[in-house]
Amino acid sequence: MNTVLNEIQKIGILPTAMLDDARNALPLADALCKGGIPCVVINFCDETTGEAICEIMKTFPQMIVGSGAVTNVKQACLAIDAGAHFITSPIFDPAVIEYCKDRNIEIIPRVSGSAHVESALSLGLGAVSILPESLTDGIHTIQTMSRLYPSIGFIPEGSICEKDTESYLELNNIFACSNNQIAKKEWIQAGEFNRIERMAKESVRDMMGFEVSHIGINCGSSEEAEKTAGVFETMFGFPKDPGPSSVYAGTFLECMKPPHLGTNGHIAIATNSIIRAKNYFEAMGYEFNESSAKFSEGNMIVIYFKEEIGGFAVHILQK
Repeated sequence: MNTVLNEIQKIGILPTAMLDDARNALPLADALCKGGIPCVVINFCDETTGEAICEIMKTFPQMIVGSGAVTNVKQACLAIDAGAHFITSPIFDPAVIEYCKDRNIEIIPRVSGSAHVESALSLGLGAVSILPESLTDGIHTIQTMSRLYPSIGFIPEGSICEKDTESYLELNNIFACSNNQIAKKEWIQAGEFNRIERMAKESVRDMMGFEVSHIGINCGSSEEAEKTAGVFETMFGFPKDPGPSSVYAGTFLECMKPPHLGTNGHIAIATNSIIRAKNYFEAMGYEFNESSAKFSEGNMIVIYFKEEIGGFAVHILQK
């Protein structure tokens, strides 16, 4: 997969923004990065677009920056020359697509049906965008198309709600949800970048669906684990369920026979996407204990953070 598309998929959310003043580019990028979304599409309007892209690229080299609303080759040329990592277009124009391919820049055109998707495949594109509002049965049509064409990525765009984001991203080839509600034009013009940061954080956490899965209590022996689980069963009716390395009390409390990671034990946080969660936390400066990762059929399902929290090791867990 193209490196840019791979990074977009790991982020999962693709904010779009309109800038009519390049001076707003850096505070916008800063707000999105602090909010956990190191990615943005700057919709093309005039020479301001290229200036904004260039400024973001210089100051925030970790960001994936695209140019959106590109409708002709001239605009694509200006955006690419400014340093855009990728181009998005609201139309399916072969001339723009071929130009971007010649410049070795990823192009994500909007499609309106199967004919466009098949044309995109024949042109060797890695991803396309689609507007749910333009379809009779938006989310279900996109889900069906993504299953029919598993070798290309889809990016639903527009005002994607929390519920739909989760439904879309359950599918492997839905790379991300483009969202125009995180960095609204009026918020940018009013300098409300704290609001954009908050919206970015909320969007990421909604997408991740973080939930406490269980808490592990380190016990000194099998006998102590049995006894501890038994107390919870007697007091609260949490049924005791012995296993090879621990004894559960209900589904929430795990009493470890030999002490496991963590001074006192561990806390498991379940998430909709462990890969996106790991990418998010690393972008925010947190580190993981890579040797603690567990896999199933080649897919990561568990990994611990390096640092304890309150004497507990903490790991994220794929739902």
